[in-house]
Amino acid sequence: MAQSNTHHASQSPKETIDNFRKGWIASTSDNNLTLHGFRRFKTTHLLNLRLLENEIADMDHVIYQSGLSLGLSASFTDRLGLNHSKKDANIPKIDDAITPEFVLKLRDLLKQYDEALAAFNNIMAMETFSLLDDEKQSSWRNDLNLYEVYKTRLLRVDLGTRSRTDPFQRWLHRYLRAFRYWRLSRKSQNNQEGLGSFSGHRRRWSYQNTILIADVIGRVTAAALTAVFLVCPLAILAHESSKNVQLVVVSVCILVLSFLVALFLKVSSFEMMAISAAYAAVLSVFVSNTPVIA
Repeated sequence: MAQSNTHHASQSPKETIDNFRKGWIASTSDNNLTLHGFRRFKTTHLLNLRLLENEIADMDHVIYQSGLSLGLSASFTDRLGLNHSKKDANIPKIDDAITPEFVLKLRDLLKQYDEALAAFNNIMAMETFSLLDDEKQSSWRNDLNLYEVYKTRLLRVDLGTRSRTDPFQRWLHRYLRAFRYWRLSRKSQNNQEGLGSFSGHRRRWSYQNTILIADVIGRVTAAALTAVFLVCPLAILAHESSKNVQLVVVSVCILVLSFLVALFLKVSSFEMMAISAAYAAVLSVFVSNTPVIA
């Protein structure tokens, strides 16, 4: 907290006003990308977790060595493998190692570590988009080149988690971002100022809501595939009287649909079995209603 106050105190009045101006524009924007897009600082979060992990690991080592120095026999099952643990040559005395200050520091570090782990897990479950998709926020980051802007991820704090996002939609996200990067990189090559599209103040900004686009395309594609896998077997079975051919058609359709669902949709094993069984039941109705020609 002291470092944060020192940082703000070191800012000049011009920097403070400039940061307030950017924050006000972002907080009153009409576009959801600018309004609800925040940086997630993935690498910084991970670095903080690693530093906490190293500190706790050092204290954990002291705890284990102090426990082994007690000379107590391990439990019958020895789940922790204490009988095989290596003892240090110079084990500190328990009175010197396990102190009230040591316990308080351990509690504080564990609290920070647990809270940081839970917070990072929540952050990584949130929907993300590329900073490149929001030209207004990109224009404020003069310290980043086009590729760095493309690789920087922002969080959509107004949306739910992406825990149920289908792999097909994530694939669309990736290629939509790559397409926008390719298009803007070609545009910047033809621009003498390089990233001219991100400099200056423009009245109209370019946006690409990849989350919405991928969601719509994914839903339309799923609906189209469902219709195809229902209509095509019906059309084939309606003109085919051979039970062997019908069995082959039904088997192939069930196998192909199950493979596509498992590959492109995020479903559990039980949901996969339910979808396959329901589709097989629908096709069995088609087969049973098809007249057999003698």
